[in-house]
Parts: sequence; structure tokens; C-alpha cells
Amino acid sequence: MKKLMKRVLIIEEQIKRYRRPFYQRLHNELCHAGVQLRVVYSSPAPCETLKQDNCELPREFGVRIEAHRIWNERLLFQPAFREVVAADLVVIDHANRFLLNHLLLPLSLLRLKKAAFWGLGENIQADRSRFSEWYKERTLNWVDWWFAYTEGTARYLQEHGVPAEKITAVQNSVDTRGIQISVKNLSPNARTALRAKLGIGPSVPVGIFVGILHKVKSIPFLIKAAENIRRTIPEFELIVAGGGPDEEEIKQDASQRPWIHFVGPKFGERKSQLLAISDVFLLPGRVGLAILDSFAAGLPLVATRLPIHGPEMEYFEEGRNGLMTAPDPEAYAQAVAILLSDPTELQLLREGAAKSAEKYSMEVMVENFKKGIMQCLSQPKWQWSPLRWRREHSAQ
Repeated sequence: MKKLMKRVLIIEEQIKRYRRPFYQRLHNELCHAGVQLRVVYSSPAPCETLKQDNCELPREFGVRIEAHRIWNERLLFQPAFREVVAADLVVIDHANRFLLNHLLLPLSLLRLKKAAFWGLGENIQADRSRFSEWYKERTLNWVDWWFAYTEGTARYLQEHGVPAEKITAVQNSVDTRGIQISVKNLSPNARTALRAKLGIGPSVPVGIFVGILHKVKSIPFLIKAAENIRRTIPEFELIVAGGGPDEEEIKQDASQRPWIHFVGPKFGERKSQLLAISDVFLLPGRVGLAILDSFAAGLPLVATRLPIHGPEMEYFEEGRNGLMTAPDPEAYAQAVAILLSDPTELQLLREGAAKSAEKYSMEVMVENFKKGIMQCLSQPKWQWSPLRWRREHSAQ
């Protein structure tokens, strides 16, 4: 008799373009291990469509369902009951706004359904709700497994009572290999031609920003710093790639400054080509997964000291793969200008960035995630008891 495949369900609000390669590879790897992957997701909210970075998953493992957004889109309900019932393990985002989570958490606590959190752990954003964060902290250990974004997230979880043996640090990443290949394959002539198409000279220094055009990315800071850089290096030019709520603002800035090249949202090969013709990656606001775009292209990241960086900022090594300054446009501009004027230092940082891309690759992330899934599935469904629950929560 043929053995039934185990089923793993991951529930997402929406699918971003950078996640599609991850899910495709994870699906393939789990199939080889005798595990079926299903990913439930919905259409993006109107505010998310502005970013123009959503996509669909193949039907062989992607399941698109209707989303019910309520309370001014603060809460989300996705009726994925059939998929949940059929799954041996359900992986959910560590966020209170997902109403389905509040059904799954008690089932996990009662050992009626295996569930796992996937997330960044502590929320350090300024607009966080005190009660929401209290509830998230109280329920950290209500799941069977944790897929932590980074090693730092794993440490946070352990400090808050989650056993190390049920945590997998996945090392959150993007398809760095694809960017590396595209950058390497773009010939010198093609780079010169692309620069010319944008109106950029073949040898002038270029900074690039890639990301969402939102206040957390400090776009006005970026423009002010770029103006200061040009006082030292008059030929400096800036490429801005992205979409979002601040798009009109950057369009206006670019219309008044011919040395700013706003190209809109770019993905895949087109994004990689823009990275290939740049010299430094400028991100003075919140740093997240964009740090890996920087490293994959062999570009040093220039960031600022902020308390709101994403967990991926752990990948940053000052003086090895980038530079960090105070959150001041003049200090930032000075650091960038000095770096662009020192070819030796620039080359060292570029080499360090490229090495970091190898360490934090999509392949590593998929392997880590797969390993955690297999470990979780191999564990028996423990019998729940009030005494065990009290022991766990008295330790918190």
C-alpha cells in the first residue's frame, strides 16, 4: 500500500515577487523528501498594489483564496479551513492581525493540530500596539515549532521561553544567485549602453536605491544626502527603483534634478542590470531584505544607525560589506563621497558584500526551512495536560 505524503500548509496574506523563487525551490525539495507543500494566499490589499511587487504562485502548490479585510484593513480573515484540516503542519505568520491564527493557536496548544510560527520575533516599530505585543509574547510558545527569520530572532525567542530545540533560524533571504548571475553576465558594452540609455556617463559614480517608496525608507533624507554628495563629487548620479505611496514625491524630485533617474519598480533581470551599473547601494532608512540585493550585486551598503531596522540588518558588517553613519544627511554624504573617492576601499567592500551574498543565499534558506519542517513533522503529537501548560507558562 502506497504511503500517503505528509502535507505542509503555509498561509500568507499575499505573495511578493521575491518569495516566489523560495516557494518553488522549497516545493521541489519537499517533494523529493516525500512531503507535499501547499501555500495559501490572497490578492493584495489596495495599499499593497501601489508597490507593484506581488505575483501568483504555480497551481501545483499555490492556492489563492478570497481575503476578508475588516476594521480599515487592520484585520484579515482567510477561509482556509479545508486546507488547514488536510495539513499535517500549518505554518502561520507571527502577527495578530490574521484572524485564522486565533483559531489555530488554541488547537496547537491542545495538541490537536501542529502549527508553527514564521516571523521576526520582536516588533520594534514605533506604531506597535502595547496590548498586541503583550499577547504575541504570551503566545510565543503555543506552537509546535518556530521558523525564525535570523539568528537574532532565535535568540530573542529563547530569551522569552521558547526551547532552542524547536527553533529553526532560516536566515531570511532572496534569490541572490539569480542576481549574481545577471550582474556577471552583463558585459561592459551592455553596461555602457544601459548607462547611456539613462543619460549616465560611462565612468561617473552612481548610487542606487531599490525598495518601497515609503517614509520608513527616508526618501527625503536620500535626496538631501545625494545633493550633498554632488557638492564633493559633481558628477555623482542617483538611480531610484521602486514603487509606493511616496512615488509622486520622488517623481517631482527627479523632474527638477536631471541627475536623479527614477525608473519605477524593477524586478528580476531589469533590477539586476541597474544594480550592475551602480557603485554603491544607498539605503538611509529602514533596512530589510534589500540588503541582500546590495550584497548579491557586490555593492557595499551605506546605512544609518536607526532602531527600526529589520532583522536582516544582522547580516551587515561595518567595514566589511558596508558603512554606517549617524542619521544625518551631511555625515551620510561625507561617508559616501569618501568611499567613492577611494577605489581600494570601495573594492574591498564590494568583495565583502559578494562574500556575504554567498553566506545568506536562497539555497541556504530553503535547506534550513526544509530541515525544520522535517524535524517538526517527525515529532509525535504530545498529549496535552493542564500541568504541562502551567509549567510552560510559569517559566515565562
